[in-house]
Amino acid sequence: MAGQQDRDPQQGQRRAHRGVSRGLARTLRPLCDADRQRWFEVRTDPAQIAFGAPAFVRPPASPDDLLEQVVASQAAYAELAPGTLAIVDENDRLLGDIAWRHDVPPPLRIADIGYSVHPDSRHRGVATAAIGLMVAWLTTDPPGPAQARVQLDHSVENLASCRTALAAGLEREGVRRGFLPLRDEHAVGGVRRHDVCLHGVAVRT
Repeated sequence: MAGQQDRDPQQGQRRAHRGVSRGLARTLRPLCDADRQRWFEVRTDPAQIAFGAPAFVRPPASPDDLLEQVVASQAAYAELAPGTLAIVDENDRLLGDIAWRHDVPPPLRIADIGYSVHPDSRHRGVATAAIGLMVAWLTTDPPGPAQARVQLDHSVENLASCRTALAAGLEREGVRRGFLPLRDEHAVGGVRRHDVCLHGVAVRT
């Protein structure tokens, strides 16, 4: 985690523990109650439902459904545990979210990440900047979670996410066949398993 220096040491300390920043117009921080309406719009966006959320993840019915997840975001960040962070602009307005998790045993120190961007904030480099911030915080920025590797996957049909991952410095490493179940009203049972493209970056030690 890195923050800009401030003339007031106490104020600087508060800012340093408020979120992940690299002096860009965008910052990562824990979600807060004021984010819920825009986060609800992110989570229920048709593009997010089609390509971002696995079929077993139920979209929220209202912003109130996100309250527990907001609290969980704050607790996870405080403990350097897997969780979701808000992507915000210089005015602290939510632009999207980015999350990390352990899909393999935590001692391996491999973080899987995923992101979503609000419909009105796309095509502005938001996701690329957020991935860069997240990777730095997860791997090298003190006092971050000190992960050894960060990886991201996406449906092979989601070409925009492939471009975003490459632009953020995550190399394309291969394809996982039939890996991701996504909603598809035309498929049997309403779910179709997608091949995914795997991207990753490792810390060189």
